[in-house]
Amino acid sequence: MARNGDKRAKRPEHLRISRLAAADGAAPQTPGVQTPIVQTTNSAQNTDAYRAVSLKVVSGGLLTKGAVVFSSDSAQFFVAKGSAVAVYNARNGEMVQNFSAQGRRAAVVAVGAGRSARHVYTFSADARARLWDADTGAQLGEWALGARPEHAAADPARAGAFYVVLRRRQRQKRRRLAADGARRHTVSRVELGAGGAARVEELFRATGLTGLAVRADGRWVAAFAKFRVHAARVGGGACVHHAWAQGERVSALAFSGDAALAVGDWRGRIVEWHCLDDGAAGGADRAVVRRTHHWHAHRVNALAAAGALLLSGGEEGVLVLWQLRTGARDYLPRLGSDIVGIAVSPDATRYALTLRDNTVRVVRAADRALESQLQGLRVAEPTNAQTTGLAVHPATRALALGAEPGCVQLFDAAADRHVASVEVAAYNRVGAGARPHVDRVQFSADGAWMATADARAGAAALKFWRLDPQTQRYRLATRVDAPHAGRVTALAFRPRADPPQCVTTGRADAAFRVWELHAASGAWVCRHEGRFRAQHARGAAYSADGSTLAVGFGGAVTLWDARACALVAALVAGAATPRLRAVAFVGASPYVAAWSRARLDVWNMLTASLWWTLALPVQSVYVHPRAPLLAVAAYQLRGSRTASVMVLAPESPQPVLALQVPGGVDAVALVPADVRAPADAALKPDPLDANSLVVLSPSGLLSVYAADAAEASAEAPAAAHRSAMDTRAFASIFGAQPPAVAADAAPPASAHVRDAMRLVRAAVRASYVDAPSHVLPPVASLYAKFASAQLLPSAAPDHAPADSAPAEDSDADMPDAPPAVPHSHPDLWNSDFYASMRRGFGLHK
Repeated sequence: MARNGDKRAKRPEHLRISRLAAADGAAPQTPGVQTPIVQTTNSAQNTDAYRAVSLKVVSGGLLTKGAVVFSSDSAQFFVAKGSAVAVYNARNGEMVQNFSAQGRRAAVVAVGAGRSARHVYTFSADARARLWDADTGAQLGEWALGARPEHAAADPARAGAFYVVLRRRQRQKRRRLAADGARRHTVSRVELGAGGAARVEELFRATGLTGLAVRADGRWVAAFAKFRVHAARVGGGACVHHAWAQGERVSALAFSGDAALAVGDWRGRIVEWHCLDDGAAGGADRAVVRRTHHWHAHRVNALAAAGALLLSGGEEGVLVLWQLRTGARDYLPRLGSDIVGIAVSPDATRYALTLRDNTVRVVRAADRALESQLQGLRVAEPTNAQTTGLAVHPATRALALGAEPGCVQLFDAAADRHVASVEVAAYNRVGAGARPHVDRVQFSADGAWMATADARAGAAALKFWRLDPQTQRYRLATRVDAPHAGRVTALAFRPRADPPQCVTTGRADAAFRVWELHAASGAWVCRHEGRFRAQHARGAAYSADGSTLAVGFGGAVTLWDARACALVAALVAGAATPRLRAVAFVGASPYVAAWSRARLDVWNMLTASLWWTLALPVQSVYVHPRAPLLAVAAYQLRGSRTASVMVLAPESPQPVLALQVPGGVDAVALVPADVRAPADAALKPDPLDANSLVVLSPSGLLSVYAADAAEASAEAPAAAHRSAMDTRAFASIFGAQPPAVAADAAPPASAHVRDAMRLVRAAVRASYVDAPSHVLPPVASLYAKFASAQLLPSAAPDHAPADSAPAEDSDADMPDAPPAVPHSHPDLWNSDFYASMRRGFGLHK
């Protein structure tokens, strides 16, 4: 079991991650090219240099592989999500438990409910069945099945027994010749006994089985494969197998009573087969009595029996309730998406409908009113893969991505909860027409504005959305058709801009455009346009103070004055530099990151030189908007299914955090632990003390990694004595005596602070700090070290001894006397220069 409270020694190996301790001198002394460094997850040999962080939450995932499974008391339902199983309350849709097998990454392919409401069975791709306690998440048993299961359904007649579709082993020659979906299967009855022994009884064999159903008394089991339906009568020590051919391809089946089998096909028909004769002998193509019901215009995706009713659903997004004896039917319309699964609770009081947009709706059977709704992460379709990456909403810390056609979803990965959804572009959900695709989504620094770029059938649109403070929903303010000649390749808002500004880039027209909010009309208009040597424009970003705009043209990073839109400089790593995909300023640090499909470059703006580069197949990069951190997902080899995820500081290519993710990565993000944290909170040596790492898999699973609370609290006392990062400068200057700390105990300042301090001292001695604010660290982190470096230490300390009487408090005005610090230059301290410095740092009363 992998749970939050597990100790480090009990963590599974795939959850053990290495964090490199910050070392002095990690940054390169001279600009240059560094070789890629990737740290593997095996860190047991060096416990001093590495620390473990844990996988806190596995959220998201695909909820709609099929129908959900209700518990025996109908109060909860179970959903398989990758290698984990989530338990939800049927009344309110809240998650109760989330658990997975310790050290296992095999996907759960089927879930079954036990006789007890606390018990749930799982069937995994590693050919094993497991029994769990749904309340505590503890594993109670495990059985080996001998073959990989594909589908499973509980046997109502016997506890701990299931009907399972098992994949048969194939010879290599047959495996190469077999088409997709034509695997060889066996339908077996599996009894999970005590002591881990499983009894597997084979009922019949078939090829390409894609569905399974069991009659309420457990005496009949049916499965289908393309144009054939297989049924077997079980009991009396013998199994009688029947097989029938269907004129159309079968898409769903269910037992509709004691003597009939309902079969749905791709033409939208439901054929009721009266063929369940307990006394008939087995055979193929037996004569049956058929009765056809037809309402659906498209294929029938799901069927389920609820007493005398038969429930059906398909692409129309309408639940049809059939009264088969009378032929009457009723409807539950406007469900919002295709129905892909229907489950009926054991007490027949609830229907759980799984929809294609990764939603589970629980409906009361009595009045057909919505009782609860579970909205999962809207996973991208294979033909509509998401390209927005992960954007973090600045106010709620929710992840924003465009996965479902024409929509942007905001999802809380830590709580596994849907926050909001914005329909960017409407379309006809029924039919095979062109569907819109959301290419980009970005938020302003305060979250008041959202910009989206979508395209459909070659036509692109740029839209600006304003947050309504009353309803807390984004409403469309401006739509710009064809903002560029082709699709929009980048979006970025300018910080601290009044009025708000946003930059977009287009690959086809080789230009970037700056859009500005027109105060009088409330619409966004184009203010500037820029080009560079007819190169394709890919990627744009503003500096933290909004003074500089970086745009990627071809393989060059161009820097522009954000106010005048004038070219300032162009940075090119070399003649053979590949075309860039995106650029970004790394927080408030003086570094700019630019990456292509094959390499990642980091430039130092203080020296206007390439600081370091990593040559690796880059899949996704996320740059923290405030902290000097960037997360990189890359594959070690092209075509590999295992990705490496690294968190780096811009000063060095040596990763601060590295882990291996089996199954691949689509996108990564760094989510702040507290949106109200100051900008310098992420300058700690451990980045995950203030941020959590979120990894999105191709299957839609969100894995949230964070530092353990015990490890983070252990560093708090040491962090309080770091003078270079101490923000309580007023107390340290005007009389507060810091605790005695050994000279060699203080950790060294980070590399970018040392480099910036050297440049700041040189600038101050010349005149005053005359550098752009986005290239300087926070002033509060520099003042203590800066002032100490400028004032010369005295030969003997002139502060009072420890046993002397303290001075009395007084309300009188304090003269301009030197503070009680170990310095002996009151005339220098009282000079106009240092008085202005104190005012600039906010330390002057």
